[in-house]
Amino acid sequence: MKKRLVILICAIAMMFQACGNTTKNEKEPDARVQTVDEEDEEPEEEEDDLLQSEYEGQDPNPDVVSSPAGIDLDLTMLSSTMIYSEVFNMVVSPQDYVGKIIKLEGTCNVYTDPYTDKTYYSCIVQDATQCCSKGLEFVLDDSKYSKEDYPKSGDDVTITGTFTTYEEDGEQYLTIVNSTME
Repeated sequence: MKKRLVILICAIAMMFQACGNTTKNEKEPDARVQTVDEEDEEPEEEEDDLLQSEYEGQDPNPDVVSSPAGIDLDLTMLSSTMIYSEVFNMVVSPQDYVGKIIKLEGTCNVYTDPYTDKTYYSCIVQDATQCCSKGLEFVLDDSKYSKEDYPKSGDDVTITGTFTTYEEDGEQYLTIVNSTME
């Protein structure tokens, strides 16, 4: 019985120690923060130079990804997590994107409504872990493409077109119209 009591007291003491005081004293440095010696500064500068050369010539504003081809938002230049996040933002706040030229790459998904026999095409993107996905419907430019030109489900696609919304059966939907494929 004494052994159990000692183990229980030790466990409770460790829990309280783990919680600790969450207020910081500004005069005391955080024990988790490492101080940098003068010798350690060089590798960081080399890392910064490597990062700078990797992003050289790119727009420093990450909210606006521009392209010389008149594209307002080029999602092909972002990481998979950022692409997923931006498409998620489009779904949540579509009014911020209406009228913008969007370039997006992903996997084509095809859905045919069994009641209306209408076929919908979408470009699906996934996050880095591929556990979550979002998609945007697209409609190819009628003056450049026919129904036979549409990709098959599962094909990799790169779509460029104008982001807009439309209403169908009382619901709002998002789409990229007048799209072209690469």
